[in-house]
Amino acid sequence: MRWTQGVGLLALMAAAACAPLGRPARLLVLWHALDPERGAALARLTEAFMARHPDVAIYIETFPGSSELLRRLHQPSERGPDLVLIPSEAVPALVQAGRLTPLRPWMEDPVRGLSAAERQDLLPPTTAGSLPFLREGLVLYADTDRLLESGLEQPPGDWEAIRQVCLRGALDLNGDGIPDTAGWMAPRAAWTLQGWLAGRSEAEAQALLEAVQGMLRVGCARLADPPQALRAFLEGETVLLFGSSRWLFTLERESEAGRLRFRPALAPLPDPGMRGRPILPGWGWDLAIAATDPGQQAAAWSFIRWTLDPEVQVRWAQEAQALPVRRTAAVRLQQLAGPDSLVGQLMKWVLEGYQEEPADQRPAAPRLEEALRLLESGTAVSILLDRLRSP
Repeated sequence: MRWTQGVGLLALMAAAACAPLGRPARLLVLWHALDPERGAALARLTEAFMARHPDVAIYIETFPGSSELLRRLHQPSERGPDLVLIPSEAVPALVQAGRLTPLRPWMEDPVRGLSAAERQDLLPPTTAGSLPFLREGLVLYADTDRLLESGLEQPPGDWEAIRQVCLRGALDLNGDGIPDTAGWMAPRAAWTLQGWLAGRSEAEAQALLEAVQGMLRVGCARLADPPQALRAFLEGETVLLFGSSRWLFTLERESEAGRLRFRPALAPLPDPGMRGRPILPGWGWDLAIAATDPGQQAAAWSFIRWTLDPEVQVRWAQEAQALPVRRTAAVRLQQLAGPDSLVGQLMKWVLEGYQEEPADQRPAAPRLEEALRLLESGTAVSILLDRLRSP
């Protein structure tokens, strides 16, 4: 099942007849599987583009999930998408299958492409068939009031300190020997494990996951579905929360409404190399061109090129509650929010510590989710790491 969002197809076709100089607007079909809130932000973004480019009309088709979108994208179709927004890890296989248009010729075009400075300004990595469009990062949230009770004034900066908070922050409120609150919680999601493993050697990964498994075993740490993990943090059921950078906007909204009963703090993940720099492991969705007609490809590239404008990036990051994919946009967002604000801190980590493994070098999301389930069930860490490495 899929449904449409934004301007309807009939309305677009009618508008196309009124394009400048009597020429019909070129119609682009864009597929995505974003949630409704981000889907609405995408619709507003395409409307802003069409207002500036009346010779192009964009029709959005929304899928209920990435799996369905990718399944349809792999199938031959008379009228597939011209543009597609997909998880970045899905790009290499689609490029290899010939379902996506290589972007390098467009990026390096001397007239319509990106300058060398603009390419350097993008968050890495880029792929042969797509450009980053929407990014999130894994950060550590803290309830500073309960953190003080655990003996820390600032969020922990290494895993040993996280373990101490875990042991001290888990409280048995009814005396049954089972902790009723957690020292830390994390979403049961692929991006959690991907973020924990970022930048770690095999030996470091094994040591870390064995430590995590030990904390899960004694009950001071918990995994939960993402909405449940966020809700538990908002309700004071955990001292620390590993979570998406997107959740910062929820915290700010709850705080402004007077519903947040504690002072939140934010920290980057501990640096595996202990070099003292922030680590912001990221993931997200890329824009790619699926059109085969040269004219459609040119129009699709004009949209991708426009979305990379720094001012457009600032607006998109704010409305989609996402990280910008241009460093100049991160600087602007830091200036708007103030360097000492939580958003300002987050943008500092975008600039100094964002890291994302190339899509063709990381396990697929289902395999990461399976590894988390094995970790939670007590399976030997060496076994789940073998599962992650296997093709």
